[in-house]
Amino acid sequence: MRWQRRSIPQAGFTLVEVLTAASLVGIVSVIAATNFRAQIPAFRTRGAALLIAGDINQARLSAVKEGLQYFYVPDTGTKYRIDRADGLGGVVTVKTVDVAAEFPNVTFATTAPNDPYGGAGPAAVPAGAMIFQSTGTVTNPAGVFVQAAMGASDHSEHAVTVTGAGRVRIWHFDGTDWS
Repeated sequence: MRWQRRSIPQAGFTLVEVLTAASLVGIVSVIAATNFRAQIPAFRTRGAALLIAGDINQARLSAVKEGLQYFYVPDTGTKYRIDRADGLGGVVTVKTVDVAAEFPNVTFATTAPNDPYGGAGPAAVPAGAMIFQSTGTVTNPAGVFVQAAMGASDHSEHAVTVTGAGRVRIWHFDGTDWS
């Protein structure tokens, strides 16, 4: 009896199929990277706004917890401080932040014609310190505006607002309105 060898088809991809798939993956990667790079300013301004909002919330909560006044103090350039009353009539700096050092090419500025609540001509930073009371309320509530410093577009601007009741909210400017 003679054994016949059966031919089994080989599984796999041809060289042409592999090269075509690799080319398509490369093209899609280039397109995705280009779109991602265009969004970096918006990511950085959002990150800066989240940092500022977090520090403001922490100051407010610390004021309530410790029964002492806390302050958000705009400093020179792209810096701000969180200070607290020491209970003896003095002030102690708790934290100093340089937004531009944390988030390159982000600055305190605004191109929006109004603030998120409809007030005209918002300032990039508060004129004075925001003071957080032990009751959770805020004296001198204001907004802080950040945007991309280089090649800024309206889509890379964010605002952090604080109400008199102490509510902190982050806003995004889409070029025509705040959301």
